[in-house]
Amino acid sequence: MSAGIAPDGPHTGIDGLCEQIRGALAGWVPRLLGVHVHGAVSGPAAVARLVEAVAAAAELTVLPGDGELARAELHTAAARAIAAAVERPGTDARAELAAVRAGCRRAAVAVGLSVPVAF
Repeated sequence: MSAGIAPDGPHTGIDGLCEQIRGALAGWVPRLLGVHVHGAVSGPAAVARLVEAVAAAAELTVLPGDGELARAELHTAAARAIAAAVERPGTDARAELAAVRAGCRRAAVAVGLSVPVAF
C-alpha cells in the first residue's frame, strides 16, 4: 500500500514541496487519523497549519506500528513547517519544507505504510 507520497521531481520549488507534503498526508492521514486534507495548500503557512493539525490528531489516535516514532516525526515536521512559514533571516524555506516532507515520509513508514522511493 502506498502512502501517496509524491516523488522528487521537476516541481521541487516552494509550491511543489507544499503540494508534495499535502499529497503525502492525503494518502494516509484521513484513513488513519480522520483529519481532512484539503485539495490544495497555498504556501508554507498553510502547510504548517496542516502538519500541526495532523500532529495533534496523532496524539489522540492509537496508531499501528511504531506510533510513538510517528508522533515524534510529525511533531518535528510541524516545527520545521513553522520555521519555513515564519521566514526568519537565515532560514531556507525550501530546505525546511524538504525536511517536513522527509518527516512525513518517516511517519508513514513508522505506521507501516509503504513509501515510494524515487532515484
